[in-house]
Amino acid sequence: MTRGAIRQVAAERFFHQGYEATTVREIADDLDIRAASIYYHYPDKQQILFELIDSTMTLLTDGVRAAVAAEADAADQLVALVVHHVALHALRPLEATLGETELRSLTGERLDLAVAHRDAYEAILLGVLLRGAEAGELAAPDPKLAAYAVIAMCTNVGIWYRPDGRLTLTEVAAAYATMAARLVGAAPPEPALVDRALAQAVAAYTFR
Repeated sequence: MTRGAIRQVAAERFFHQGYEATTVREIADDLDIRAASIYYHYPDKQQILFELIDSTMTLLTDGVRAAVAAEADAADQLVALVVHHVALHALRPLEATLGETELRSLTGERLDLAVAHRDAYEAILLGVLLRGAEAGELAAPDPKLAAYAVIAMCTNVGIWYRPDGRLTLTEVAAAYATMAARLVGAAPPEPALVDRALAQAVAAYTFR
């Protein structure tokens, strides 16, 4: 039994049932092991949730930071960031969505660390919007509100997206990148940019 297997089963339970309503015994039963075996790997249930949220935030932050650094213009940086955010939530919906729905269940140092990580990610997006405004590329009357709107919009993908649904991931990523661009007065993104960013995101966030 690995920590990864425990986190995967816990993510399913936390997503569908809620963190507070899930017990360690239920996670153990799903894995066909004794509850004591989980406590061998984790001191408590909250540590499982923290690792799910923190590891996903780290993955997204690292991917977005690299994607933004690879583009010269703020408008293109915004597109790359949005594509990465959408891709992570489409490919890893359980863990990614928990960062929004169950962050309130963390306490103490774990909560402080998760909030700091979330704030660091928001700062990347806010920095893109501010640089774009200064360069005259983007127009957002309130960059912080625009950042919140983009994050909320993209995060919601984890709730409804299905690989066998009406739209492909490429179509979804392009649509969200276009909506984000319009929100701040930028032109619709070039398909080649969306494709390039999505290929990088899929390679980074697909389970192996």
